[in-house]
Amino acid sequence: MTTALLSKGANLSLSSDGGAITVTIEVIADGDLTTDASVLLLGSDGRVRSNDDLIFYNQATSADGSVQLLTRADETPGVSRDAIHIELTRLAGDVDRIIVGASVDHPSRVLGEAASATMIVTDGATTVAQFPIDGLTTERALVFGEVYRRNDEWKLRAVGQGYADGLGALVTEFGIEVDPPSGSDPDGDVDTEPYASGAETTARTDQPLDATSTADFPAVDSPTADSSAAPTNVQIRRQRRAPRLPADWDVRTSPYLRTATNRPPFHRATLFPVIASKASINHEQRATSVMLATMEIVREFGRAVLSSIGAPAGRIESFVETAFTSNGAEVRPDGLIRVTRGSTIWTALVEVKIGTRRLETEQINSYMTVAKAKGFDAVITISPDLLPIAGDWAVVPDPKLLKSVSLHHLAWEEIIAAAAITLEHTGIDNGERARLLHEFLTYAVHPSSGMHVFDDMGPHWARVRDSVKTRTVSTHDSAPAEVCRNFDRLVRHIALQLSALLGQRVQAVPPTEHRDAVSRARQLADSGRLFGTLRTTGLVGPLVVEADLTRDRVICSITVTVPKAGRPQTHVNWILRQVAAAGPKTRVVSHHAGCREVTAVLLGDAQDDPSLLVPGDGRGIREFTVSVDRSTGTKRAGSSGGFAATITHLVTEFYDTIASELKAPPRP
Repeated sequence: MTTALLSKGANLSLSSDGGAITVTIEVIADGDLTTDASVLLLGSDGRVRSNDDLIFYNQATSADGSVQLLTRADETPGVSRDAIHIELTRLAGDVDRIIVGASVDHPSRVLGEAASATMIVTDGATTVAQFPIDGLTTERALVFGEVYRRNDEWKLRAVGQGYADGLGALVTEFGIEVDPPSGSDPDGDVDTEPYASGAETTARTDQPLDATSTADFPAVDSPTADSSAAPTNVQIRRQRRAPRLPADWDVRTSPYLRTATNRPPFHRATLFPVIASKASINHEQRATSVMLATMEIVREFGRAVLSSIGAPAGRIESFVETAFTSNGAEVRPDGLIRVTRGSTIWTALVEVKIGTRRLETEQINSYMTVAKAKGFDAVITISPDLLPIAGDWAVVPDPKLLKSVSLHHLAWEEIIAAAAITLEHTGIDNGERARLLHEFLTYAVHPSSGMHVFDDMGPHWARVRDSVKTRTVSTHDSAPAEVCRNFDRLVRHIALQLSALLGQRVQAVPPTEHRDAVSRARQLADSGRLFGTLRTTGLVGPLVVEADLTRDRVICSITVTVPKAGRPQTHVNWILRQVAAAGPKTRVVSHHAGCREVTAVLLGDAQDDPSLLVPGDGRGIREFTVSVDRSTGTKRAGSSGGFAATITHLVTEFYDTIASELKAPPRP
């Protein structure tokens, strides 16, 4: 299919077989000019139905999940690129038009500084249209295009209408009321929700795009909203809010790969068929070649992987079947990566293991010796071994070699997560390369690929769990320490899965071991508990993961500080509104001000009688802790009833239903 080069006012039909398109806004400038994409969903009257219909940096996903702003890939200096994923088949029936725009956030910068501004529309693996815009001057916001319904058909239209007053002017044009953040009311009953679902808005102009109307585009009626209705305002100022999980997270066969909604009657042909080979060394070579080739061709993916180990940005070249001589013996690492940027060349040898094969210290030392002799920069090891802390080594090399060559370890799960984030959230501006990365992911998540993700607490799990219950854990046994290490690996596994689902880094923070403190293995023996913490931008606080082995229970909790103003009853109402959709067995704890006393109530009881959470001694409330617990099961492996699978699902569900819903109190 030929890519259509659109001019202002032109339109074309969209025949999206998969029911989805991706719109990329690309702005190239000599200086540091960063733009932010925004989307408006409009009804038949040309106005938003509610403030939920504005999708922008403070609200990156529409209420029904049909529109999503993908995470920007700031990989090229001078290029600002935003991608928007639109699932046309999921749009509500009363959505007639989708406005796609972008704005400059800095008040002193304008789009006229850009060398070029282009809208690129892809349908699956095909780029269907490009709309370059020139002649920009003082505009700080710009409507690039529209996707609209016409006789049960979706069409695309190039617009190119600018707004000198920025994003606020653009969104008010379509019925959004913009105001500064509001403060507290007299009672301190502060609602931190900046968007009101279902609330009516008041239009500010008569007709959104009167200058570029055509006979092929539906006419826009004048506003008919009741001007006496109290407007609900949107805060345009940037806010940090926890991103939402995709709607299909609980039905995916792998969290790293989106499940197809329309499955064909036959198995689709794959670029990398997975073959259960008995010759593991050949299987390993296959995995290496597939991964390195994909990193080279899909440069966004290659950059994401290599930047995590500090490699420079640049053109990536990859090689396999490399052979060197060291001390008279042949040395054959699995691959070699070379990154070129101007006169700078960065080179790394690569050693790969799949399945149950493990890295060996002697082998890695030999590769580092070769790298030192050749003037290479690094050795990269890749295996299923997901380490508790990013940046750790899977083997301990010769310290002398580290003076000349750096060593980096990547678990397969880290590479798979980078691929998923790149494909689903960062966005790729070429359909063929996006399809290639999808094929790599399909291959990687298959059990027969050997690129295993963490799903097992190890061979000592059942014995240590039972010993904890009977308080017979030996201080001379290494198994408890290994279980603690595997729990840290499990928490990091959860962090990677959440990162892939959210498109935003989730950090696993293992407990710190102090030199003069009791070891974690001893703490496990004494308390029977394991702890881990997850942090990400937008959450009101750390998400704490706790496993109580004495009771076979796992607990997820998060703590939120109350607003500074307001009465205890007001604070209780404030927290109950935020967790209203959680299950009745959710535990809510109010921490009394000025002491360590707490009041714990099940959510169902608190909803029936909110006063149960109010301290009885007249004290105020300083914070609330919301938690959910569940049985862990007794199976060792990562099956549906196993410990690893159960705790992973609970944490993800807790994030989806509770943690992402909580909002920090407004600043005074």
